[in-house]
Amino acid sequence: MEEVRKHKLNWLVSEPLVLTVIGLNALALVLAGFPSVRETTGHWLGWVDYGCLLYFLTEAIIKIRRDTFAGYWARGWNKMDFFIVVGSSPLLLQPFIDGDIGFFSVILVGRFLRLLRIMHFVPNSEQIWAGIIRALKASAAVFLTLAVLNMVLAMGANTLFGELAPKYFGDPIKAAYSLFKVFTIEGWYEIPDALASGGLDSGTVTLVRAYFVLAVLIGGILGLSLANAVFVDEMTADNNDRLEGMVSELRRELAANQEQDEALQAERWKSVETRLDSIQEHLARIRGD
Repeated sequence: MEEVRKHKLNWLVSEPLVLTVIGLNALALVLAGFPSVRETTGHWLGWVDYGCLLYFLTEAIIKIRRDTFAGYWARGWNKMDFFIVVGSSPLLLQPFIDGDIGFFSVILVGRFLRLLRIMHFVPNSEQIWAGIIRALKASAAVFLTLAVLNMVLAMGANTLFGELAPKYFGDPIKAAYSLFKVFTIEGWYEIPDALASGGLDSGTVTLVRAYFVLAVLIGGILGLSLANAVFVDEMTADNNDRLEGMVSELRRELAANQEQDEALQAERWKSVETRLDSIQEHLARIRGD
């Protein structure tokens, strides 16, 4: 009976069943985003999401009882699952609350994080996440430099163009956001063109365009390109290290094989020399006779 119970519990937390529930939860959340579907299904999609959350909580409890909390916590994916599911657990109270749900609206947005659990089943997902974390750490200094540069240029733009274009540079936050759009180089010319069309004299127009060209060169082309280069380099560093390790291992094997071949060849030559010496001695005895 104990073996049967363990088998049933293991089936409840098996990967195929977990993946099926994640897929069902994803389908329910996507369909709930369509007003027409919500009107047709009523509260059914909400109850499906509710049932999936109950299953995920049950799954976590079963795994903790089976593996102990220390064993469960030892796996990185389980840590993410635990925080996502426990963070969503207040939603279990939602059916019993009437009227405005208040802070539950924030948790409702957080429930979409549950779909990240599908990353469990992506091949080499742990290496991918490790590469992303390593790349973020390596890029931190570049991103910090870009943030400081953005604020410096934003404060300058707020001082120079705040009155001319309050929509873009009316305060430091608006200015920082506008300069960030310029950094992305997506439609960067729209802001200086909007300023230039405001009846400015030619000297001010030249200053405006020069300022934003400088911002594009420093922040957009040099800054973001450097950040992208560092990020990609760190993302591929693990593959490069693995390939270099494979090359080193192959070189060691070739060297070992060469040494073995040399030793084998020397042994063969020694065997040939011994046989020649034996033949020569035999010929000498024949001639002596």
